[in-house]
Amino acid sequence: MKNQIINAKIVTPNVVIKNGVLVINDGIIESIGKTPLKSINTIDAEGKYLVAGFIDIHCHGGNGYDFMDATSTQMLEISKFHLSHGTTTLYATTMSDKMTSIESCLDTYKTLYDDDNLLTLNGVHLEGPWLSPSECGAQDTEKMGLPSQSELLRLIEKYPFIKRFSVAPELENGMEVGVLGKEKGLVMSVAHTDADFDTLIKAIDNGYSLATHLYSGMHGVYRKNAYRIAGAVEGALYDDRIFVEIIADGKHLPAGLLKLICKVKGYDRVCLITDAMRGSGFNDGVETVLGRLNGGVKVIIEDGVAKLPDRCSFAGSVATTERLFKTILKLTDVDVVGVSKMASLTPARVMGLTDRGSIEVGKRADICLLDDEFNVKQVFLKGKVV
Repeated sequence: MKNQIINAKIVTPNVVIKNGVLVINDGIIESIGKTPLKSINTIDAEGKYLVAGFIDIHCHGGNGYDFMDATSTQMLEISKFHLSHGTTTLYATTMSDKMTSIESCLDTYKTLYDDDNLLTLNGVHLEGPWLSPSECGAQDTEKMGLPSQSELLRLIEKYPFIKRFSVAPELENGMEVGVLGKEKGLVMSVAHTDADFDTLIKAIDNGYSLATHLYSGMHGVYRKNAYRIAGAVEGALYDDRIFVEIIADGKHLPAGLLKLICKVKGYDRVCLITDAMRGSGFNDGVETVLGRLNGGVKVIIEDGVAKLPDRCSFAGSVATTERLFKTILKLTDVDVVGVSKMASLTPARVMGLTDRGSIEVGKRADICLLDDEFNVKQVFLKGKVV
C-alpha cells in the first residue's frame, strides 16, 4: 500500500526539507520531494517535523517493568511504552546479577524471538556482570565477576539475539573477550571501568568500539602521587575509532559536558541513550527498584532522575528518547539534523543496521512527527501509524 505525508519539515541526514513530501510504499520510503502525488492516501503533517524513528541501544525498562524480571507480555509493554515516545528500535538491556537470573531474562526474550513477536525489540545488550566493582554505579558488586571467553561463546550460541556486551576491559581476560566478541559480530562496549587513558586505547585495539554512558561508571582525569592521569573519559573523547553513548536527560550530564562531547566527538560518533529503568514514565516521589523486584536495588525518583536512597549515585534514568531529543536541543547549540543523527542514524551505524536510522529512499519508514516544541505527535512503524 502506498501513502504519502505532505507539508512536513523532513529532517534528512544533511538538511531539513520544508514543505516536503514523503512517499511510503509497503513500509519502505519510496521518495522524498516537494510535489504531492495524486490519488493516494495522504496524511497532512501540518508543518510538523518528520524525523527518523529513534533507536535506543541501552534500555533496561519502563512503565513499571524491567527486562530482568519481565514476562514476555511485559517486555512488549516496555517496547510499546517507548514506542509511544518515538523509539522504533529498542535493545533490551540486562544488568549484573546471578547468571541464572540473566538467563531467565534471556529465556523470556527467546519466546518472543522464536515467535517473531518482538515489535520494536531488536536484540539484547548484556551490561554486566563483567564490570569493575570500583566503578559499580548502582549495580551490585557482589554480582560481578571476571570475563570468560568460554562463557561468552556459550551465551551467544544459546541466545543468538545477543548483539552487544558491556565489559570492563581491564579485568582479567577483558581484552581477550573484546577480541572474541568482535570476531563473533558483537558490539563490545567499555563500561563501569577503572581503565585509564592508555588502557582504554588498548581496549579499542582489542575489539571495543563503544563507550557505555560516557562519564558514568568511568574515570575522568585523576591524580596519582600528585601527577595527573588521563582517564577513560579522555581516551574515549580522543580516539575517533570509538563511539560514545550519552544520557542527555539534563541530569547525568550538565550542559557544558553535553556541548563538549558533541563538539569533540561529532554527531556521527555520539548516541543518545535512555538507560531507562522501570521507573521511566513515573513521577517524582515514587520509590521503585532497579533490576529485579526481588533482589534488585531500591531507588527513588527525584528531580526527574532515579537515585539511590542515600543520593550518592544515580540509578539509571527515567528518560525517554523524546525527552533526550528535546533536552539536548535546549541545552546545546546542536541543530535538529545533528540531534536526529545522535538519536537514530549513529545508533543504527553502531549496531550495524543499514535498513533504518534516517529518512532516505530505500529505508524502513520508521518515522515520527514532532511539533515545534519537539513533542512526539505521531509514530509510524514500518509505515504504519501505531
